[in-house]
Amino acid sequence: MPPRSHAAGPNPPRRLSGEDAVFVHAEMPSMLMHSLGTLILDPSTVPGGRFDRAHLIRHVKKRIHQMPPFRQRLLEVPLSLGTPVLADDPDFRVENHVHRVVARRPGTPRELALVVEEVAGQQLDRSKPLWEMWLVEGLADGRCAVVTKMHHCMIDGASGASQMANLLDFTPDAESPKPPRFRPAPLPSGWALLRGLLANSRDPRELARLAQSTAAGLFDSVRAGNVASLLPDAPRTPWSGPAGTRRRVAFGSAPLDDIKIVKSAFGVTVNDAVLAACALTLRRYLEARDALPEQPLVCAVPVSLKSDQELRHFSNKVSLMSVRLPTHLDDPAAIVRAVQQETEAAKRSFEASDPELLLGWLDWAPGPLVTMGARLFVGLELANHVPMPWNCVVSNMRGAPFPLYFAGAKVLATYPMGPAGDGVGVNITVLSNMDRLDFGVLAAGDTVPDVWDLADGFATAVEELRAIAEQRGAIGAAGGA
Repeated sequence: MPPRSHAAGPNPPRRLSGEDAVFVHAEMPSMLMHSLGTLILDPSTVPGGRFDRAHLIRHVKKRIHQMPPFRQRLLEVPLSLGTPVLADDPDFRVENHVHRVVARRPGTPRELALVVEEVAGQQLDRSKPLWEMWLVEGLADGRCAVVTKMHHCMIDGASGASQMANLLDFTPDAESPKPPRFRPAPLPSGWALLRGLLANSRDPRELARLAQSTAAGLFDSVRAGNVASLLPDAPRTPWSGPAGTRRRVAFGSAPLDDIKIVKSAFGVTVNDAVLAACALTLRRYLEARDALPEQPLVCAVPVSLKSDQELRHFSNKVSLMSVRLPTHLDDPAAIVRAVQQETEAAKRSFEASDPELLLGWLDWAPGPLVTMGARLFVGLELANHVPMPWNCVVSNMRGAPFPLYFAGAKVLATYPMGPAGDGVGVNITVLSNMDRLDFGVLAAGDTVPDVWDLADGFATAVEELRAIAEQRGAIGAAGGA
């Protein structure tokens, strides 16, 4: 957890980076650019025993000064002449962002998922700071859940996990110091935004240097015969087309020890083991529907480019690494070995491509052009006609290895979920949580109506890989004896 700051006073307006701005300009009803996190809580540990909306609001009020973007509104520069700005909202009230809903009976994970689907499918209100928090009551066994939705323009995955830690504690009775009074400055006018843009205008020579570096990188790729790796070649799947506006959600957990046993038995990384479980899951899912392509699927793996110091920064600095998932293989052990080879090749290609170059180009991308491109892509249903670079997104993040408490309630599970959209209709996000892997699946509802088959399939795949790893270890031990 980062050290908590108690600084008072207004936060200066922050101009979005080019990557942040793309998440704003490219957002469409079928391409919603927010991430979600669902905490399953045991409210019996709360001092006083009551966990309701009022209690949640009080807790957030005590901590929100440590997360400046949560009190900042998105402001567009007149005529879209520059990237948008986040500025303190004088009308900010926590009550406008924290909501309550009761899940249907009997309150199983499936009923909770229906609530999360509704939250996931709605665009955030841009007239307010871009986040929401939903208290879900009525879950089985006296549990409740808190679903947090944050726009990708205000925070990335690495920083989001770090900043959300400000709402968590090591004990149920942790004290919160009195927060400083919120004293926002007036929202900057359109003229002030234009003046700020002129004062911080970019040097055109940066664009020339960027073009020169890009040309040199392309030349090196051609000379090394790696041009094919730069072209989209993901095979078609049932979710490769338009995503629609409905989202489907499922989640679950698997023992972390199972993944570690696979890691040790095959000599791979934890991330390799997770990707192997994903490959096995997607293969079985598509095979059962007679939709398994002959080619391997291709997944996008988000990679944070931030240094340890930059984790405190709220802007995005992330790129995507393309990894082939060996879904064309039937043998689970062969899948694990192939994943290791594919991730090593993907890392070499990723490092050679200089991922910072793309971020540099995004800083120069005109907002109206990005919006127009997104509208054409969605409106013309180009996902049905053009090759896509990926079939899915798979994220694997490290969480806390010790118990945590949220507003006094013990955290039982943490299900993270990233966005899905046209052409890339499945997102699988995995987070370690003490002795488990908690995972969330978010999918385009019109193309993946049976999303629970993916979630259940991932847990089954982990179990199956562990059994093979144990057998492999036993055979190795017997051979050594």
